[in-house]
Amino acid sequence: MKMKMKMKVRTIVSGYIILLPALIVMLMFNFYPVIWSFLVSFKETKAIDIKNSALYEIPGVFVGIENYQKVLDNDLFFKSIVNTGYFAIIFIPFTLLFSLLLAIYVNQKFKGVNFFRTIIFVPYIISVISSSLIFMTLFNTEAGFVNATLEFFGIQGISWLGDERLAMPVIALMSIWRRVGYFMLLYLAGLQNIPKSLYEAAQIDGANWLDKFRNITIPLLSKITIVIMVLLLRDALTIFQEVFVMTGGGPGNSTVTVPFLIYQEAFSYLRFGTAAAMSYILFVIAVIVILVQNKIIMRKGKVE
Repeated sequence: MKMKMKMKVRTIVSGYIILLPALIVMLMFNFYPVIWSFLVSFKETKAIDIKNSALYEIPGVFVGIENYQKVLDNDLFFKSIVNTGYFAIIFIPFTLLFSLLLAIYVNQKFKGVNFFRTIIFVPYIISVISSSLIFMTLFNTEAGFVNATLEFFGIQGISWLGDERLAMPVIALMSIWRRVGYFMLLYLAGLQNIPKSLYEAAQIDGANWLDKFRNITIPLLSKITIVIMVLLLRDALTIFQEVFVMTGGGPGNSTVTVPFLIYQEAFSYLRFGTAAAMSYILFVIAVIVILVQNKIIMRKGKVE
């Protein structure tokens, strides 16, 4: 018995020793920056202070909640929240819809279906920078393919990325195009796990394709849909590179999102305290949205 206990303890200890390097890396590159930024959000920190500080030193002068007050008094911050919400309203529903429709289409058996699945997935593995440049070329005012097509049909070209009303939808369109293939595969995996006997039984009962879709497909994909919605919400709340490359926040701050504004505060204006405060306000907003989303989903589950 004692021998077995010693062997068990040795196994546990050796396991922790093996995990130790990975734990140290996680502490240094994940947990420490979170703690550092949280403490900096209560300080007035200058770039020179950071340059001259030691690795584990938190530079700056303590100012309490002053940074948070500055953020809440900043009209551009609230505009960035509205812009981020506007992006999410376009991005999340359309990505869900197109991912599901494409998954249903490629779930059928036809010649070249595997090639078609690959083509749809390819944009996901293209870098955000490359995807942004592709769409900037397509929607270029002077020589873009979209405006050239419009002019072919006698319609005057549009300044897509120079229009405050259209710039954000173009960014959302690029984000949808880039991610739809990945979420299509998630839905495809869910569709292939639905027993065909359910559709056959519905067919015998006289159900049409809409009845099958509404009463079989949608309910049995609900768990996957919840996961996809959480992932899409994460993507919407961290939208940065697309804005940075395609519009730089313009025109007229119409595409300034919260992550982009945080970047500007920290690295353009060197206001690290307010940038950190914005980050934690965004974190609180994200937690509230997720909690509300989960509550709605749980309530819907109880009703069903």
